[in-house]
Amino acid sequence: MEPAPHETAAFEPEIKGLLFADVRGFSKLSEDEIPLFVQHFLGTVAAEMAGSTCAPILTNTWGDGLYFVFDSVRSTGEFALGLCEVVRAIDWRVKGFHHDLSLRIGLHAGPVYACVDPVTKQPSYIGAHVSRAARIEPITPPGEVYASGAFAALARSEEIREFLCAYVGQTPLAKGYGTFPTYVVHRRRNTGGR
Repeated sequence: MEPAPHETAAFEPEIKGLLFADVRGFSKLSEDEIPLFVQHFLGTVAAEMAGSTCAPILTNTWGDGLYFVFDSVRSTGEFALGLCEVVRAIDWRVKGFHHDLSLRIGLHAGPVYACVDPVTKQPSYIGAHVSRAARIEPITPPGEVYASGAFAALARSEEIREFLCAYVGQTPLAKGYGTFPTYVVHRRRNTGGR
């Protein structure tokens, strides 16, 4: 059934922060490690969300994949760095895993459309910028947070002090999506009041 013309006309794009992440090492997990993954890894993500003042407004997972939407670039970057630091600090072998796990996170910001997915009946955000965000995570080194040029530009224009985006270079994105400027996101070091 096609939507009525007035239903599609109501779609208005909104600028949102987008986070895609996946777990390096997930494909090597044995069947007996999957319950550990749900309990410890996804449990860690849930705990980070519950304790964060920068929590996402929409969350979705599938296997080891995370897709989160945020109201601001600041919240997106702060949450991404916090989650990456928490995951990096855990000794996954102590939790019962046969090898270490690491997270790679890709960030983007751009206009997306809020909707209720007709298939799942759940809230969602869709659009070309969601696709672009999804292409950054696969080229991100494990344990790092990479961002698009749009994300870095918005962070700079908003004068965000909590983190900085350092230029990595022109990087071919996953699945032949094209070559785009990419940035690595780091916490800003205390510069004595600057």
